[in-house]
Amino acid sequence: MSVPTSGRPSARSAKAGTKTIRETARDIPIYAEPDVLVVGGGAAGLSAACAAARAGADTLLIDAYGYLGGTLTLVTLGGFCGTHAIVDDKRLGRTVGGIYMEVEDRLKRYDGLLEPRRHGKIIGVPYESIALRRVADEIVAANGVKVLLHTSAVDVQTENGRVTAVIIENKGGRSAILPRVVVDCSGDGDVAARAGAEFGLGEDGETQYASAMFRLGNVDQERAGKLSRPQIRELLEQAVADGFPLPRTAIGYHVNPLPGVVHLNVTKLGDENGAPFNLVDPEQLSAAEREGRRQVRMYEEVFRKYVPGFENARVLDIGAKVGIRETRVIRGDSELQVEDIRNCVKPEDRIACTGWPLEIHGRGLATQWEFLPDGEYYGIPWGCLVVKGFENLLVAGRNLSSSHAAQSSARAGGPCFAMGEAAGAGAALSLSDNGRVRSVPINALQSALEQHGAILAPDLR
Repeated sequence: MSVPTSGRPSARSAKAGTKTIRETARDIPIYAEPDVLVVGGGAAGLSAACAAARAGADTLLIDAYGYLGGTLTLVTLGGFCGTHAIVDDKRLGRTVGGIYMEVEDRLKRYDGLLEPRRHGKIIGVPYESIALRRVADEIVAANGVKVLLHTSAVDVQTENGRVTAVIIENKGGRSAILPRVVVDCSGDGDVAARAGAEFGLGEDGETQYASAMFRLGNVDQERAGKLSRPQIRELLEQAVADGFPLPRTAIGYHVNPLPGVVHLNVTKLGDENGAPFNLVDPEQLSAAEREGRRQVRMYEEVFRKYVPGFENARVLDIGAKVGIRETRVIRGDSELQVEDIRNCVKPEDRIACTGWPLEIHGRGLATQWEFLPDGEYYGIPWGCLVVKGFENLLVAGRNLSSSHAAQSSARAGGPCFAMGEAAGAGAALSLSDNGRVRSVPINALQSALEQHGAILAPDLR
């Protein structure tokens, strides 16, 4: 079961000791007072900021890195997942529209997108991550979003259940943002956790394993493309039998829009005891980054030696950060449960839909998959975005309110785009009641989303 936690987590790891110093009290400047502050510019944050600004809210988006896209660009994920569902043996149906479709359309202009690829019951839409950086810049500009990069949220002030200030740091120093509504799309739930919100962290003390994503160049895509994922897994298992200590043989890969390039999702980052790293611990996160690069070198050697089409392959790049599947999940008014997914529940207050399976990266060489029936999907309720105990705080993305197992499906890129769009639109609607997000009329929110192309009732006939 997930372990509930609350309060401000220490910035130190347990190894850092107990010595302290007192930070000098100081007045800091107010940088901005936006209607809506979105923290984190990944799939959820991009959509949230664009949706809020499109609705007329003065919107500021901050991100800790130098470009937007989060996991999609920093980690070089390689393919959009959770955007389509299987109708039958031959047909796919869309489950995510809205701002995600604008991203697709813009990528196509730059030859940065391929048609959906099906691997058994797994569906991915391959994209080119550098092109996506450009697209992210374009869509925030087109929707009138103000953007501040290289900026981290480092503290939060609250009063009577409201976030009153988010303290930021960047090259200009330390300053404050005073928003009417905050949407935490940080992935790790940093703002909500620092505000004192309750959260869970894994199950029985363990989260899903992270992966270091990487791209190989000089691949014979024609030969490599003839291999199924199970066939590649058999080749990797032969490498294990021959003495290569691969931690994972269940592979995810996407043929890139660039000729000769393939994206691989195959590493599995564990500590010296084989346990997943706690990636909100700074020392463990640092160790995970190093371990990821070590594994990438090993997998490059194995693919060159064992997998046809990869004989001359070389690593082109590694994600600027490890691919994190799970850290904090923030407790909300509702909580997505694994039985909601298994039973394809479509709640009346749903604000996002997906047909993505349960996908658990636990111990062992394999990935645990549990697929929905063909022609089915489930819905994510609005309450999973509304942070328990706070009036003006929403979350969207992989830090949504959910159980450990349910999060393994909802964290995919497609539903993160959809959740973000709903959070941004809802934040804008809440401004008529001083940012009280519980006052948002669900029917009005759903209508606003559908008017902009969001899909709340996928046609999977």
